[in-house]
Amino acid sequence: MPRVKVTDDTLSQAFEVRAARFQDRAFLREKSAGRWRDRSWREIADASARLRTGLIGAGIRAGDRVAILAENSPQWVIADQAVLGMGGVIAPLYTTSGGEETAHVINDSGARVVAVRGDELLKKIIALEPQLPRLERIIALHPDATDDAARAIPIHRIETLSAAPPTPARAGSRADLATLIYTSGTTGPSKGVMLTHGNLLANCEGSLDALLLDEHDTILSILPIAHSFERSAGYYTVMICGGTIAYAEGLGQIAANLLEIKPTVVLTVPRLLEVVHNRVMRTVADSGAAKRALFKAATSIGERAAWRRHRGMRVGPHLAIPMALFRRIVFARVRGTFGGRLRYLISGGAPLAIEIFKFLSAAEVPIYEGYGLTEAAPVVSVNLPERTRIGTVGRPLCNVEAVTADDGELLLRGDNIMAGYFGRPDDSRDAVDSDGWLHTGDIARIDADGFISITDRKKEIIVLSGGKNISPANLEARLEADPLIAQACVIGDRRKHLAALIVPDFDQIAGHLKPDGLAKGRPEDLVADPAMRTLFQKRIREFNRPLSDVEAITAFTLIARPFSQENGELTPTMKLRRRVVQMHYQEQIESMYGG
Repeated sequence: MPRVKVTDDTLSQAFEVRAARFQDRAFLREKSAGRWRDRSWREIADASARLRTGLIGAGIRAGDRVAILAENSPQWVIADQAVLGMGGVIAPLYTTSGGEETAHVINDSGARVVAVRGDELLKKIIALEPQLPRLERIIALHPDATDDAARAIPIHRIETLSAAPPTPARAGSRADLATLIYTSGTTGPSKGVMLTHGNLLANCEGSLDALLLDEHDTILSILPIAHSFERSAGYYTVMICGGTIAYAEGLGQIAANLLEIKPTVVLTVPRLLEVVHNRVMRTVADSGAAKRALFKAATSIGERAAWRRHRGMRVGPHLAIPMALFRRIVFARVRGTFGGRLRYLISGGAPLAIEIFKFLSAAEVPIYEGYGLTEAAPVVSVNLPERTRIGTVGRPLCNVEAVTADDGELLLRGDNIMAGYFGRPDDSRDAVDSDGWLHTGDIARIDADGFISITDRKKEIIVLSGGKNISPANLEARLEADPLIAQACVIGDRRKHLAALIVPDFDQIAGHLKPDGLAKGRPEDLVADPAMRTLFQKRIREFNRPLSDVEAITAFTLIARPFSQENGELTPTMKLRRRVVQMHYQEQIESMYGG
């Protein structure tokens, strides 16, 4: 049984109960004009209730879908709670997504309304207007937005909608649909994961049981709220425990914001920790021989001490005495980077490199790695103080069952498991079987103590080091639609960006020899010709144009030999064996990433 029990029926009820309890205490914090401003529970609750009245007056009803396109801000929460409290369904949009994906989510979800914050994002939706036949209205969540009654999709200002008296949240049940979160699929367009109020509340309960957060905790919100990890763990879980959420200004200001806020909890993805680690390593490399030797000794002692702490074992004097020195003269600045009050630094969304985990643990930064997926609302497991195993993603939350199938696939069951994919009954049945087990597509091992190790992927999804999920099959199909590209293999798992191995269609290339300054020759000679690379650079640039930055192909290598069954790179059904291709072209791949 969980140590912490969440008894609320809906997320909106949970919010109103806590708002009534905490009233004038700070719930949200944002920085504006160089100063941090507190927004109280009472203030956010009142703003949400007034916007709810405006939405009802505008004809929005229970069950209607409302999309939100905004950076992390109090306005995101106000819109979210306004909609949830009237029985509506939220479809979050990534601000970094390309126009094609944004239009797909709005259309596939059937969103009647898009709530937008910021002029640039408002322009983005207006530009997509011809592609959004069912969108009825736009709500501008920022002041000074322009009203334009002549538009096919009218724009309403939040000030106008919020002028009405407040409407309290309606009663609801855990079975009510709360959100559609779109996640990458292995083939075809992204699918909307249906998460109920009960799914999300169950995940909050499991997370609170593991982390034991309370109203004294402050989180620095770094990941976008559209991300299921931030939405559940960084917003709803903190809301339920009565904590405070401070919104980072942006990636460039995170270091300063950590020192200003001094958070007790930070949710992050490996990319941010890579930056911290690389900065320290560069400083060490530029130091003298004596300082490098001191750092090496400190990390060696620190790793041995961390190994014992992770298992709940006593750190003896042979480690504790030198650590007392190293803590002051080597590691103090590393720990100080995170503000000095950190209880939990939780990394998720993508695997964290073991050397980074070991380094932070050695420095006594409380780093814990977890695992989840949107279909599980999303947190599944996490390492914890005195219950950590390096190389694993921890043990399941108290209310999550985890087993492995005969083929090693990780199966999950619990109240957090999604209700299915929106409008896709066949895909839903494939994902969640008749016994309620979610088939994750990840191959795993579970040891005798219950720690989960993810060893491979049954489904082909690239997870960038920044946490973004990308379907390589989608991008490969689009690349191969180019008449000059015969085959493509997109790579980037655990990397900063995407790259591609490209096999040109040499028959089609013949028509480009003279116009593009290419000389006739063998495929091996052509792929090495600078003129050939220039030709493909232009085509890749056009390919990237409609995509977001994280979806773009940042580097490519031209390959002379086609992928084939004979060399094991294709299956009998002509599907790409990605791991074999990457093994065969490991040197070229590393060169694309500067290795």
